[in-house]
Amino acid sequence: MQIYQSINPFTEELIAAFQLSSSDEIKQALAQAKKAQKNWAELHFKERSICLVQLADLLKKEATRLAEIASKEMGKTLEHAKAEILKSATVCHYYAQHAETILATEKQSIENNLSIERTYKPMGVVLGIYPWNFPFWQIIRSAIPAVMGGNAVLIKPAPNVPMSSLALQLLFDKAGFPAGILQTLFASNEQISELIKNPSVAAVTLTGSNKAGSEVAALAGKAIKPIVLELGGSDPFIVCEDAQLNDIIDHAIFSRFQNNGQSCVSAKRFIIHESLVAEFESMLIQKLKLLNYGDPLNATTDIGPLARKDLKENLALQVKKSLLLGAQIVYQHKEIPVKGFFYPATVLKAIPKNAPAYTEELFGPVLSIYPYKNIEQAIELANDTIYGLGCSIWTKNIENGKYLADQIECGMVYINQLVKSDVRFPFGGCKQSGFGKELGPEGLKAFCVLKTRWINA
Repeated sequence: MQIYQSINPFTEELIAAFQLSSSDEIKQALAQAKKAQKNWAELHFKERSICLVQLADLLKKEATRLAEIASKEMGKTLEHAKAEILKSATVCHYYAQHAETILATEKQSIENNLSIERTYKPMGVVLGIYPWNFPFWQIIRSAIPAVMGGNAVLIKPAPNVPMSSLALQLLFDKAGFPAGILQTLFASNEQISELIKNPSVAAVTLTGSNKAGSEVAALAGKAIKPIVLELGGSDPFIVCEDAQLNDIIDHAIFSRFQNNGQSCVSAKRFIIHESLVAEFESMLIQKLKLLNYGDPLNATTDIGPLARKDLKENLALQVKKSLLLGAQIVYQHKEIPVKGFFYPATVLKAIPKNAPAYTEELFGPVLSIYPYKNIEQAIELANDTIYGLGCSIWTKNIENGKYLADQIECGMVYINQLVKSDVRFPFGGCKQSGFGKELGPEGLKAFCVLKTRWINA
């Protein structure tokens, strides 16, 4: 049975444990959400936006306290946790300001007196299933546009970050959202399956692994319900022959090792032109030797522990299997804390195609290097993955960068910058990285019913 418990990954100590929501509690929550959503949908955008602005203000005001909860609960550094909270506030402001315009009725004349109007209406109650690596941001970026579109949201957080979810729920309540519009459920997988089947749930969104996405999508498909999936990634970081390594090495390190290497959009496969590989490795190792491991609450810490013991063990097994199959270690940090779920920063090369490091997502501080001779080989390497989330390309030749971008099988391409999320633009991938979009206008429309009105005047 699934257990919701907060274990500090630095001290390995239990902070708190929570009981699963009972079947009656879930039924009551769903009934309350359904009733509240009907009233909420009747409100004008300006009325809904008041709650969003108040939530943004609370997030900014309490950023340090919330960041400490996330750091203690899943091990991210305090600096990165605080940045996550402040970024979450931008989502509230964006949709409070732009939702009315984005969802405005679109009118188009066809012929003679015939015209059509496109309108956007809320779907109803949305079930959101969320991960642990960004316990505030992942919920906010998905739930806020759904709510601003007139829906209610039932939040199912990851079992290892219950305190973060409860802290966020309290902020929703303080911000003045009507009771029932946003509710947190400590539900089991079996209870989630039943919720997806329930006629009162109109749609589903999930951020997580491709395995979880496949299982939830199958249930939603059987129930004929729309779903948005934001799944894993094994993003390529392509360094072209004309790139200046001095300009990109810090970006490379940040992209791979931010959040202790636990981010779906982290660069994981570094596809480097063969003429630059030796220099890249040398610069990388020099920088990695300077990283500090330790308490994520300490301002001097660069890399904290992985979020759970099993995650550390799985990553270690992936690397071990890859080495047995012929992969080589370029660098591995020697000294890490004995206590805590730490894994040393590791750089791999000569990775065979049948190795886990080649075929699977490595969710932790492990970086893989793949040399290439020409553009065609770089494209082949970049696309040789089941994933298709993001890609970053580094080059002085923008036209060459655009050509590369068009060839890469992914949902987002960034030229001369890191793959990242921005509330103003759609976020999402293809292949086994999922489908549908979060953020931007598309994220707001994702859980609205597009209704077309034909008018013959």
